[in-house]
Amino acid sequence: MAAVAPIPLEPDVLAYIREVFDVANRRVAGRLDRMPTTHEETLDFALIDALAEGRGPHITKSRTVVDIDAHFVGGGWHWERWEIADVGVIVNFRRAGQLLRTKVVLLQSKRLYPREAEFTEDLGLTRPGGFGSLMVRSLPATLGERLFRFDDSCRYRALQVGDDQWRAIANYESEFGLPVHYMLYHPSSMPGESVIPVTLPVANLTGDVAVGVRVLPASRMRSMTAGQARNYAPSYSELTGGGVCPGVGLPAFMVDEVLGCRAGYITEEGTQSPGLMRVFNQRSAPIAAAIRIDINLPEEG
Repeated sequence: MAAVAPIPLEPDVLAYIREVFDVANRRVAGRLDRMPTTHEETLDFALIDALAEGRGPHITKSRTVVDIDAHFVGGGWHWERWEIADVGVIVNFRRAGQLLRTKVVLLQSKRLYPREAEFTEDLGLTRPGGFGSLMVRSLPATLGERLFRFDDSCRYRALQVGDDQWRAIANYESEFGLPVHYMLYHPSSMPGESVIPVTLPVANLTGDVAVGVRVLPASRMRSMTAGQARNYAPSYSELTGGGVCPGVGLPAFMVDEVLGCRAGYITEEGTQSPGLMRVFNQRSAPIAAAIRIDINLPEEG
């Protein structure tokens, strides 16, 4: 798609949206800081819940109304039986109520696994046997005190080169021309370590998030792992691309890349384009949740 100039937004609008996503970033990273074996699906819930705290219209000093809403869709029959994105973000730009532009971002989440954790994302929050399974002691509790470490050698074990989901995302991008981004979950800083069981009282982690949630285009992911064998899970160091962290931090991605028109997809048809219809508007849509951000600019003059 040809480059499109961003719609100018006042600094207080950008600051508010950055703040909303910064809170979500801290919330998700804090979950992994405290419990490094937290399931990816739980981290998705934490992200959605944090963003939902900003629900409803909020007016800035520049008289721009920012209205955020969250809609949890849940699992279903997916594109080629696999999710294309866990979270879809729809950004509507309006002036005096008239729609100016709609942008869409598709985010597929994957978490970094600590060195000591096994692959468990195939179950997620699913409870085999129903509620009765909650009576069984969790695996970490049965093993006594354990140290879990995050470092450059840790891998995104549920992100596997050439597997069914990998190919489904590539095919979706090819067929519909809509980009997908990986949303990578990390602890607040790297390297780091945590002990399970967690010792109470829990420390109040209020420091800056140096790593946290990072966003990387799926196309970039494929180029960075080109030549790797099928089912190869890339490591943290392999995705940094010679930098300090993989991709772009979530708050910066949303403000600088998406609102700055360097990332995402501009649609002239709202969510009625075939590719977006496939993701957002069908009961069997390959997505778990949608976040809508309405930016209502004041009248000019």
